[in-house]
Amino acid sequence: MIDLLIILIILIMGTQFGVALTSSIIVHPILKMITRPAAIEVFKPFFDKTHKIVLSMSIVVSILALVLSIITKNWWWFGISVLMHLNGPYTLKYMMPTNRRLMENDVDPNSDQTKKDLLNWGNLHAVRTIWNGLIFLAFVLFLVYFVK
Repeated sequence: MIDLLIILIILIMGTQFGVALTSSIIVHPILKMITRPAAIEVFKPFFDKTHKIVLSMSIVVSILALVLSIITKNWWWFGISVLMHLNGPYTLKYMMPTNRRLMENDVDPNSDQTKKDLLNWGNLHAVRTIWNGLIFLAFVLFLVYFVK
């Protein structure tokens, strides 16, 4: 049971980091290369789907980490997962205004604000990508060096 929980935590957190990394190094550069109307049409379904999946994965990782911490009495698993949720306040404060403007039904793809938002979104998202990578790395390092 313990091994299964560890595998699931590492697998799901690795997947979450992979989604964030893909967003930063593949999707955002594509959004900058195509026309703004096309970028908006790509961004909307991409954001709608990925934010729900990433939030779900975060919750699942934390639940699994909590169960693992209770079973093993090693609270580092849950502690690391709690750190992952620092992305939440960052997202609400810095990313959501941009996301909301880009997701509006009547967003003007040719406005200066939309251009600025599309360019800025990648920089804002890079912070989340780095944080997810650090959390994934923390889980892996904890597993390799401290779990016997």
